[in-house]
Amino acid sequence: MKRTGLTLLILLAVMQFAGCGRSDGFNVALVRGIVHIEGEPETPVPFVEVIFHPRSQEDGAAGIVGKAGRGVTNENGEFTISTYAPGDGAVIGWHEIRINVSRETQPDCPADLSRSGILETVEVVKGKNEFTFTLPKRRPNQRLILEQN
Repeated sequence: MKRTGLTLLILLAVMQFAGCGRSDGFNVALVRGIVHIEGEPETPVPFVEVIFHPRSQEDGAAGIVGKAGRGVTNENGEFTISTYAPGDGAVIGWHEIRINVSRETQPDCPADLSRSGILETVEVVKGKNEFTFTLPKRRPNQRLILEQN
């Protein structure tokens, strides 16, 4: 019985060093943040998808730069980005930020989510990263479009 446990432990160690983990070699750093309404930082934007699309440089030059990280805001507008594993963060480097309607977005969402595209560009650095993203307020009687981009 003890020998089986030792064999399993050795096998797991060999698999880890043999590269059975992430195969693309891009390092990640923790990323958390909040999404709120422009001019109303106390008004969170719940249940929207925050996407970190890696870029090779600040100027957007082409290149293979890693996998996109994603997270969905909670009822308080807070998000944590996951790329390879839950809550592991985003690839270190420059990112284009997009915010999309998620499956859980409520019809009474306070933000204007009708514009698609890049919200802004940010840099993820080693260590912990915290970002605040601001969205415009939805106009009265403006319908929320529940289509995924």
